[in-house]
This record gives sequence, C-alpha cells and structure tokens, in this order.
Amino acid sequence: MASPCLQKLPAVEHLFALTRFELPEIPCSLSFQRHPEYTSITKEANEWAFKCMRRDFSPEEKKCLVQWKVPMFTCLSTPHAPKANMLASAKFAWLTAFLDDPFDDNEVAGGALATSYLNTVLSLCYGTASLAEVPDILAYRACHDLMKDLRSLLKTELFRRTVSTVEGWARSILSDDLTQDYELYRRKNVFILPLIYAMGASFDDEDVESLDYIRAQNAMLDHMWMVNDVFSFPKEFYKKKFNNLPAVLLLTDPSVQTFQDAVNTTCRMIQDKEDEFIYYRDILATNASWNGKKDFLKFLDVLSCAIPANLVFHYASSRYHGMDNPLLGGGTFRGTWILDPKCTIIVSDPKRTLHMPGEYSFYNFLDMGFAPYGDYWKNMRKLCATGTIPSRREKIGPYLLDSARRERWGFLPKRSDQWKRPTGDTVKLRRRCPPPGIPQTRT
Repeated sequence: MASPCLQKLPAVEHLFALTRFELPEIPCSLSFQRHPEYTSITKEANEWAFKCMRRDFSPEEKKCLVQWKVPMFTCLSTPHAPKANMLASAKFAWLTAFLDDPFDDNEVAGGALATSYLNTVLSLCYGTASLAEVPDILAYRACHDLMKDLRSLLKTELFRRTVSTVEGWARSILSDDLTQDYELYRRKNVFILPLIYAMGASFDDEDVESLDYIRAQNAMLDHMWMVNDVFSFPKEFYKKKFNNLPAVLLLTDPSVQTFQDAVNTTCRMIQDKEDEFIYYRDILATNASWNGKKDFLKFLDVLSCAIPANLVFHYASSRYHGMDNPLLGGGTFRGTWILDPKCTIIVSDPKRTLHMPGEYSFYNFLDMGFAPYGDYWKNMRKLCATGTIPSRREKIGPYLLDSARRERWGFLPKRSDQWKRPTGDTVKLRRRCPPPGIPQTRT
C-alpha cells in the first residue's frame, strides 16, 4: 500500500505544472454599507501612506498604489462611525500592508531578523520605544504615527484589545509551528480586528467573550482569510510559496486530487463560513435586542459588513489583479483564470457574460423583462397587467394613454396639458423637444 506522501506525488506534479484553473462564483448574501465620506477618507489615508513612504513618486507609481484600494475595506464596513475613527482605520489598513510586505518580499524571512522586527513593532505599539531609538524604516514610522492617534481616539480597553491583536499576529508569525492546524494558524495572522476596533466600536467584555460571539468572530475571520487565499494564490504561486488553502488541501487532503478540486472545496468552505457566521450573529442580535444593547448591535452590523467588504476589496484591488486591469471596476467575476505573473486574466463564457446584467440585477432572470418565454413569463405578465397597472381609463389619464404617441413624436396630446391623478392632485406636463430628425408636427 502506498504511503500518503507517495499518493500525493501526482498532485505535486500537477501543482507545479499549473497554468489555469476555473474560478467559481463566490456569492454573498450579506451587504456592505458605504461611508458617506468615502472619497475624502480614502484620499487622506492614501496621502498619509505616501508621506510615510518618504519618496517622490512618479504619477505611474502613485497611480499603482492608489489602485490597491487599501482603504476600501474600512469605508465599506459602516456608514455610522465618526470620520476621525474611519480615517484611523483606513490608515491601519495601510499599516497592515506595510507590516506584512517585508515577509512577502522575504526581507525578514524568519530567524533573528524577524524576531527583532516584530519585537520593535510591538514596542512601538505599547509605547515602550520611541521612533528615535529604532531604525528608520517605513513600517516603524507608520506604526509610531498611527499608534499616537489611536491612543487619543480609543478608550483604554479598546486600545488594549487593538494592540493585543497585533501582538497575536506577531506571535503567530514568530511561532512558525508547521504542526498546528492550518485553519488556526491563518485565523491568528489575519489582520482585520484592529481595523474594526479603530472604528470606535463599543461593547462590554461579557458580550465579546461569550461562546456564540467567539464562534461568529471565528467564522468571519475564516471567511476572510479563505477569500484572501483564493485571490492571492497566483501572486504566491510565482513566488514559489504555497502557504494558502487551495495548495494545502491539494497536498494534504486525500479526497482532493486536482487543484480544481481544491479551489472548489475552498469556495464551498467560504459559503459554509458565511452561513455559520449568520447563524451565530442572529443569536447574538436577538439576545442583544432583548437586553437593549444598542452599541453591541451596531458592532454586530460592522462585523456583518466586514465579510462582503473584504470580498469586494479582493475583486477590486490591483494588489491581486495588476495595474489598470479592466476587471478592477467591473464587480465580481468568474471563469477560467489564466495564470500570469503580472495581471489577472479571466476568460468567461461569452454566452453567460452577455446575460450577466439580467442574472445579477433581476434575481437570476426572475424579472418579467428577462425571464425566458414560458409559463413563468405568462404568469408574470398577467400579474403585472392585473396587479400593477390600473384597468380603468380614467385612472390612467390621457398623459399615460397617449404615452406611446408622445414618446414617438416628442409632443403632448393636443387636448390637454395637464391631468389629474386618482387622488385629485393636478399634474402639470411640460412640452418636450422632438428627437433629432423628427419634425414637430401633429398628426
């Protein structure tokens, strides 16, 4: 009988020879809420990041960084938080990139160098070291500047939780324990909770220490890192790194034989995590409503928005798809993902792409205008004709009765320039200019 290692040799060969895979649809039933000052928050956070970098950027370089859309997650997570807190959270999103990039680029890849780097970050977070005492590098400058703002913005307990989460991230990287469960490992080093805390969340310790809350939070974090593992795979593939869930499943799960199996399994797990989060969130929201905990309900709303906000960010950021990629402004996508070191290339089914507006805008073609002809369409047409359009002529009014002629020739019916609604209100009608090339004559 072959050992598990030998059984996985074909999978390893398949992984190294990978050129493409099918990206399934990743639906999300949760919705995000855009902050009303989205534009100004994004601009100010980006300018802060450029200032921390201390570089003279060319227009092309600055454009590339702006297209990362780093502050997007923050701005889509809540419309209610004060702008100062939202700006601090958006800066924290940039700080996350600054802290993480040295590991992605192998600048501090383990050992004493990584230990020194992370210990210095923690010293700056806790305020036990000044900027003059540490090397002058980007991550340290940004960390020192942001922590100074957070100390003045956040309550003491919330600031402590924020720094504690940063410490948990640092310790998970330093441990480098390859024997631990991959899910637990990734859950510890996903960098989301500090961004949420920086928004000025308010809750009691007993609320966030309950078993239901911990399960909801873990489901949210798992959803986020799983989404990240799917979209960051091509980037890591060309760096010869396989520290992501599809690769881990392919190399360790006996039921996964191809990389496509691994991707499909990951996307199913993402859906399961969303369902798990919603289940426990609803329990928490019900209990909070009974007990009149309005602040905790607002905090749960932020957690609910975090999942779709993170998903939208991964679809829209050039950090994962390359600069000036047409995909960045087109919403969600699925299809054949052609692996390329510079940009994301998605080859979609042209027939499906043609009908995507009807599929997404009208609930999978359930609207009468997009539904295929048949019994369903006939019933919808009957419902519209009898339930939404008045049958009596006097209720519709001469303006609507002559709408076809008016739209065609561009003028109002001759007999009246006003009509009355069924409520008795008089509606004055304005004369429109005829379309180009159509003479303004009456027939």
